[in-house]
Amino acid sequence: MGDKIKKSDNYIIARRRKKIIGRRILDFLKLVLIIIFFALSIWGLNYFYNSDYFKIKSIDIQGNKHYKDEEIKTFVQDLTGINIFEVNKKKIEDGLTKELSWIKKTELSKVFPDKIVIKITEREPYLKIVYMGNYFLIDDEGVVLDKIDRGSLDEYKDLILVKNAVSHSINVGEKIAKKNVLSCAEIYDFFDSDLKNLIKEARLDDNISGDIIFYTVNGREIIFGDSSDISKKVEILKELLKGQSNCSIIDLRISDNPVIN
Repeated sequence: MGDKIKKSDNYIIARRRKKIIGRRILDFLKLVLIIIFFALSIWGLNYFYNSDYFKIKSIDIQGNKHYKDEEIKTFVQDLTGINIFEVNKKKIEDGLTKELSWIKKTELSKVFPDKIVIKITEREPYLKIVYMGNYFLIDDEGVVLDKIDRGSLDEYKDLILVKNAVSHSINVGEKIAKKNVLSCAEIYDFFDSDLKNLIKEARLDDNISGDIIFYTVNGREIIFGDSSDISKKVEILKELLKGQSNCSIIDLRISDNPVIN
C-alpha cells in the first residue's frame, strides 16, 4: 500500500515538473518572439525613416510679392533631399526673417511625407526718409526696407517723404527709433486726397519735442506738433488753408489756439 502511494506522489511531482518546465519554455519562447518583434519593428522604422519616402522633394513659397520664389529658395535650398523630420522649423523661420528685410513673418509647415510650405508675410512701405542724399523706404514698424534711387521715387509718390528723420548713416534692416518719424505717416494718412496734393514733404524739428512740420508745394509751413488730436488738427488745417491764402506759417501745436503768420 505504501509503495502505491509513493509511486502516485512521484507521478504527481513529475507532472508538476513537466508543467513548470513547459511554462518556462513557453515564457522563453514568448520573450524571444517579443524581442524579435521589437527588433524587426525598430529595423523597419529605421529603414522607413531613412528611405526616400520622407525626403523633401518640393518647397512651396506662398504670400510673397516683393521677393520671387527663387530668391527665397536660395536660403532654403539645402532642405531638398533631407528628411522632413530633421527640418528645424524655428531656425528656418528666424533665418528668413533676419536675412530678408521685406519679410515680416514666416510660417513653415511640414506636409507629410515630402513637402515644405513656407508662408510669407511681407512688410509694406509706409514712408520715405532721406539722409545725405540717400533715400530709404520705411515700414509701419520703422524697419528700413530698402534703399531707393532718385529715379524710383515716383514709384512711391503716395508715401510721405520725411526729412531729418535720422542723424546717422543707416542700413537696410535697421529699425528707426526716432520719435515722431512714424507719426508723420500716421498724420498723412488722415489727409484727404486734396490735402495730400498740397503737401510736398515733412520734416522733424530739431527741438526737444521733435515737432512734425509739413511743407506745402507753394512753400507754406505747417507746424503740426505731435500726433495728438490728429482729426481735430486736420479739420482746422483744412479750414485755415481755405481762408488764409496769404499765410506762410500755420502752427497747430495747440489745437484749440492755432497760430497763423
